Amino acid sequence: MSLLLDALKKSGDNAQSTGLSNLSLEEHPSDKPGAASSADSRTSPSRAAGENLFAAKKKKEASHFRWKLGLVPTTFLICSVLGAGYGFYLWRELNPPVQRIVQRPATPPPPMPIATPAPPPLPLVANLAPEETPPQEQAVPATMVAPKVSAPKSRIAKPRSPKSAAGLVIERKQETDTITPALLDAYQAYQRGDYAAAAQGYRDVLNKDSRNRDALLGLATIAQRQGQDESARYYYRQILLLNPRDPVAQGAMSAYSTSSGADNESQLIQMLSEQPRSGALHYALGNEYAEQSRWGDAQQAYFNAHMLDPSNAQFTYNLAVSLDHLGQSKLAAQYYQQALQLDAANNAGFDHAQAQQRLNELTATSR
Repeated sequence: MSLLLDALKKSGDNAQSTGLSNLSLEEHPSDKPGAASSADSRTSPSRAAGENLFAAKKKKEASHFRWKLGLVPTTFLICSVLGAGYGFYLWRELNPPVQRIVQRPATPPPPMPIATPAPPPLPLVANLAPEETPPQEQAVPATMVAPKVSAPKSRIAKPRSPKSAAGLVIERKQETDTITPALLDAYQAYQRGDYAAAAQGYRDVLNKDSRNRDALLGLATIAQRQGQDESARYYYRQILLLNPRDPVAQGAMSAYSTSSGADNESQLIQMLSEQPRSGALHYALGNEYAEQSRWGDAQQAYFNAHMLDPSNAQFTYNLAVSLDHLGQSKLAAQYYQQALQLDAANNAGFDHAQAQQRLNELTATSR
């Protein structure tokens, strides 16, 4: 509006400079068209200038608002708005609106029926005497009166063991080990060569413990020494029923196998892959090689068995035989002598006289 007033003021000044300062009453423009046209001609430049200024101001006001902040404040403001919006989103996710749960009053359970205690059973007089029945707390019905039984004082014994918190008497019974001495006696009889006494001792152990491995092995060994192959197989099968992977029973049963040598050999090798430290399996494999006259393989298998059980006279003797077949006289004589020393009671199963004769021959040859 100030621009418009300035324009009007300038137009008035121009009018005064042209000699129009003397104002007079004139007729209405409608009465004098010529005068109206002259007046319009005089005022048209100033009015046009005011309208242009007014239109320019309106156009300026209608233009878009210009952002006067700098780049850094604008960026900071935008980041603040975005951060506030993301923070509000996280708060809504972490704190979901709590829904009020209306708890309904729980319906009380129906009353449990009251069980009426049954009367105590009558004791069997034929089985238990009254004073030998252990004391037990029994519920007595309200309608019945329990008779009072008083035991004679002479029959009451004081407990020798401490009582527990419930008033029960705890008695500890130490069982004596009768199996181990019986096994030791049977083994000593076997070492003496008294197979009848040893077999009876092992049977007594089996009567007390039918799953005793040592007794089953003892009976199987005695049957094998006496040439009772069917009885030996029976006891070895009993051991395998208790433990299918028992190496001693597996090695012994391989000697009774009716399969071919190749099949028996592969089975023994498979067993040894599972139990490589079994001297009995190495010994059985050596016997299989000896039957095929593969003395090199037999010597290696016997040597493995001897290294795993150096005190076994049978393993040592077969190692000496395999070395003797390979022509290693000095080593064969050494193991013949060692086998005879280990089997002083002559229970290993080889012929002592024949072994001693062969030892003398090898010793004489090596001199």
